[in-house]
Parts: sequence; structure tokens; C-alpha cells
Amino acid sequence: MDMIEILLFVKDFELGSKISERCVDQGRNVEFSDEKSDPAEFPDSVKLAIVDFDEDVFLSVGLVSGLKQRNLKIIGTMQRISNNDQNKLRSAGCDIILTKSSIVKNLSNLFSEFLD
Repeated sequence: MDMIEILLFVKDFELGSKISERCVDQGRNVEFSDEKSDPAEFPDSVKLAIVDFDEDVFLSVGLVSGLKQRNLKIIGTMQRISNNDQNKLRSAGCDIILTKSSIVKNLSNLFSEFLD
């Protein structure tokens, strides 16, 4: 089995499909994860997490800091980004937060910035 590089914390089927399709097109190995996942059990090959902060279960400073403790790069996405949420999540360790409309379009640039 190929080594997983990217974890997707996305429950929205359409968004998850678009992101995972784009990852695969870029030759990246991806796996879906959820709020029950234990960051301590993620494979060492994982370098990046993409988190849908519009899902209440993922809009969590605890999740972000748990991922950061594993030295993962964290890309967040939200429909509308409020300054309050952005400040809170960035200070917990989220590297960048993008709107849903721009994340899929920008994935290849993000991969070169965060993975290569």
C-alpha cells in the first residue's frame, strides 16, 4: 500500500470528492479521517491535514493543536472566514485557511508549498 501523505477531515461529500480527486490527480495519497481519529495513530508518512472548519466537530482548537503536535501542515477551509475563527485557529497552529471556493482550485500550489 502507498504511504498516506494527506488526511482529509471533510464530511461534505461533494467537497471531499473534489479534494480527494485533485489529490489523486496530483499523485498524492489521501485518506479520510474523522473526529474519532487519534492523531497518535496517524502513519508517520502523513505530512498534511485538510480540515473543513464548517463542520462543528472539526472547528476545534484541540483538533488543530493535536495535528500540530504531529508536526503536520494544516490547511483549513470555511465557507465564510470570520476574523475571530481565523485568529483562534491560526494561533492553535493552522497554517492557512481558505474559502471552500478557492481550496480546490489552489491545491496544486498548496502541495508545492507544504509538501515538496
